[in-house]
Amino acid sequence: MRKDQIERLNVLAEEIGDVFLHDASPDNWTGNGLKQSELTKDERGDAYWCRKVAIQTGSLLARVLDLAERDNRSLDTKMPEEDADSEINRYEKKAKELLKGIQDRARTA
Repeated sequence: MRKDQIERLNVLAEEIGDVFLHDASPDNWTGNGLKQSELTKDERGDAYWCRKVAIQTGSLLARVLDLAERDNRSLDTKMPEEDADSEINRYEKKAKELLKGIQDRARTA
């Protein structure tokens, strides 16, 4: 990649990072602080959707960061080619781990 493209990816990663921090905050989720049994069917669906959006935003952030850092890695540390589904699953797992860490820190604060 060209240097200007990497710089644009880094700027994009910062912007997506801000969105991810907002999306991942339980304070911004539907039904925050309520038990599942206290939520209506629609509220439970909205709460699930809020978490799903946060995971997808985190996946996108991880992918953009990976693209920006790809040229910084040596050839022997680059990941082998993989199909789109396994790549999506890998980034979703990474996003879930990031989200869990944020939630754990929010609970202890």
